[in-house]
Amino acid sequence: MPETNLDHARVIGQKLRAIRRERRMSLRELAGSAEMSASMLSQIETGKAYPSVRSIYSIAAALDVPVDYFFPDQESSNSTTQESSSSAALTASEMREAQAGRGAAGAGLAPRVGSPAPVVHVKSRPTIELKGGVTWARLTAFAEPDAEFLEITYAPGSSSGANMSHHEGREFGLVLEGEIVVELGFEQHTLRCGDSIIFDSTTPHRLSNRSDQPVRALWVVLNRAR
Repeated sequence: MPETNLDHARVIGQKLRAIRRERRMSLRELAGSAEMSASMLSQIETGKAYPSVRSIYSIAAALDVPVDYFFPDQESSNSTTQESSSSAALTASEMREAQAGRGAAGAGLAPRVGSPAPVVHVKSRPTIELKGGVTWARLTAFAEPDAEFLEITYAPGSSSGANMSHHEGREFGLVLEGEIVVELGFEQHTLRCGDSIIFDSTTPHRLSNRSDQPVRALWVVLNRAR
């Protein structure tokens, strides 16, 4: 997918810069910890490029924040949806650890007054766009502790990264449309509409859409530690 609209990348970059500065890390220090080049990290931070699935997990781990930190809150997502005619797309939410009150990075993640509505309407999903045509839409109004409940889409030819990724947690996937290849260690599995998969996230893995049709799937990650 051509990355011509970088509005969503800019939001990711702003959040990245804020938490990096709070952690008192230089670009080079963070790049080394996240195992990526400082120039690419700089492009992500300035909103000139999207991170891949693999790199956003690596960045989150290096900064000691959950991936949810990069999603917009519900209010931001709603306002963006009203301003944009595209289906859904900003960035993504809040620190899953906000309930524990982790300093300034968790300032916007303090428990809300009252309980959030149990229903998340399709046009109100907090959404994050990633490199190459991968989109995550969170299916909960706010970040849930130790869990990610997502609808993921992969454009034709897209993948979760050039290299495999691994992190804490256990993943559950169900393909709703299209066909996706899941590489797990030295194994490779092709999932088609209706197929499901479960695996430990510590196993090196990569998702790829090698077809000419988009892929849409439900994805759950449990016990996603930082």
